[in-house]
Amino acid sequence: MKAMYEKILSHLKGKNDVILLTLYKTSGSTPRKAGAKMAYFCDGTTAGTVGGGAIEFECTKLCEKAVANDFPFSKDFTLNNAEAGNIGMVCGGSASIFFQLLKADKKTISLFERVYSCLERNEKAYLKTSLNNGEIKFIGAENEDNKSDILGKSPTLYEEKNLFFEPLSFGSTVYIFGGGHVSQALCKMLSFTDFYVVIYEDNEKFCEKSLFPNAKKIISADFLKINENISITENDYCVVLTRGHKSDNDVLKQIMSKHPSYLGVIGSKKKVVFMKDYLKSCGFTENEIEKIHSPIGIPINAVTPSEIAVSITAELIKHRNILL
Repeated sequence: MKAMYEKILSHLKGKNDVILLTLYKTSGSTPRKAGAKMAYFCDGTTAGTVGGGAIEFECTKLCEKAVANDFPFSKDFTLNNAEAGNIGMVCGGSASIFFQLLKADKKTISLFERVYSCLERNEKAYLKTSLNNGEIKFIGAENEDNKSDILGKSPTLYEEKNLFFEPLSFGSTVYIFGGGHVSQALCKMLSFTDFYVVIYEDNEKFCEKSLFPNAKKIISADFLKINENISITENDYCVVLTRGHKSDNDVLKQIMSKHPSYLGVIGSKKKVVFMKDYLKSCGFTENEIEKIHSPIGIPINAVTPSEIAVSITAELIKHRNILL
């Protein structure tokens, strides 16, 4: 998503208008769910996706034919060959997409600079789009609206007011404890899938920026002093990949009480047994311990650091998308 907004901002600053497509309502089976976006640029290229295949082919044709006075407008797509008005897809559902023209003016550029800055800084923020006139409002931490109960973790359509609210970022961080080969591969993989990654390692040798070019921050500190160096929240993800069982347990003992959204630990089934016994001896309940993902990752018979990184990334994506 960040890459799409970066391209939007680049085109706007180049004095080129952009057409922004937002999937705001779905029913049944669809390739993408509400909140998916695609940008159409003046050179015919696109960024992002609202479903791929036939649906994007039709959307592109609409963008090519539309003139400024046509915007904003909505288009409903039926994804069922058995129904009239279908576009040759057999998913069985329907999708409503909102088309709006982003003018390359100072106001629009300023808005998308705030959007991109929010994503870069990993700040909690939302977008509110009027489906009547296409006006977009950025709701950052400083906005009173951000404290409202209506702003949850899922994109939400308020049909009575024709408003669409969507989260840009929840300010969630993936903390990777350990700086070895798996951590290095995982950091790269997670950054490609829009996770905000921080590395925590007690050995300066494994804290070089060259090992983690995609990390937002690298912390070199004692594994026994985690709470003195970082503040883990219930929105965060913790991945424990230290060099040994003792340091894994040292980390777990400190972060378990923070109740992160996701907690995973690398290791064999035998190691997991020892780990659970240790945590029980520290006073953690069976329910708390069972929430740990260990052995970590989706089971794909991964062997190499890169394969293990794919497995862990897949599990974090699954966890993130379940929350949505």
